[in-house]
Amino acid sequence: MTKTAVIVDSTAAIPLTKQHYYHIQEVPIPILFGQDAYLGNRDLHTVPELMQVMAEHKVLPTTSQPAPAAWEAALTQAKQDGYDQAVIVTLSAGISGAYQTASAVAAGFEGLPVAVIDSHLTNMAEGAQALLAAALGEQGASLPAIEAAVADFQAHLGARFVVDDISHLKRTGRLSRGQALVGGLLNIKPLLAFDIQGDGKIGAVGKARKMSGALSIIRESFDDYLKQADYPVRAYILDANNDKLAEKWAKELTQAYPTVQFERYPMDPVITVHTGEKAMALLWSKDWTVMAADK
Repeated sequence: MTKTAVIVDSTAAIPLTKQHYYHIQEVPIPILFGQDAYLGNRDLHTVPELMQVMAEHKVLPTTSQPAPAAWEAALTQAKQDGYDQAVIVTLSAGISGAYQTASAVAAGFEGLPVAVIDSHLTNMAEGAQALLAAALGEQGASLPAIEAAVADFQAHLGARFVVDDISHLKRTGRLSRGQALVGGLLNIKPLLAFDIQGDGKIGAVGKARKMSGALSIIRESFDDYLKQADYPVRAYILDANNDKLAEKWAKELTQAYPTVQFERYPMDPVITVHTGEKAMALLWSKDWTVMAADK
């Protein structure tokens, strides 16, 4: 049976138990404080760790992308481990050059067919796509079959998140649309979305007066989605060191939507560089576990 290696960047934030179960390789994304570089999920694992390093430096962080050599090393390892093909899933090409770099490396890599997938998002939305690819790979699926399944997942993917401070997204250049909607407004919490079916960039789509009030607005988008969903849905609640609010969201959502499978995870430190501390997100799509079981 065909063996498929799955490789992600560190923003996928796949829980270690699942990552180890499916033998998913991870390529770290650098977080830069001037000349000092920290690798995501190696040097910095959590948002509190990121905040500690931020407190120690006089410059605010930015992020880079993995070097071509990092992707090549991961593919070489997969080849040496006896895999027959590989799937690379990256964070959105709209906010990083990782997809373009991985694609260039894959195109020139010899001896191992490679499919490179732009997740059009990040964190567990990216991670779920990698888990779906890995589960199908365990069944011996071909690269085209895996790509088709992930494309189906993406076609039903939605996300909304809210940041406590828009300045981080502006500073790092990751806010591409809707700046007029939130620009210059004090004490307004911007609601943001990735253009998943388009260029994968981040844009402002609304605003809330308080972080605590953002969920009611996000639920309007989620409700619209669920009205059209004739399939099992899995959703992810993410927080950037905002445990109390995340618990509140989790309680409200699980009570309001008993048929949806909810999971709660911390936000990745790399993404938090751009969103800032206290950001919250709700991601949703088809349940990848059901999709894998149905194949």
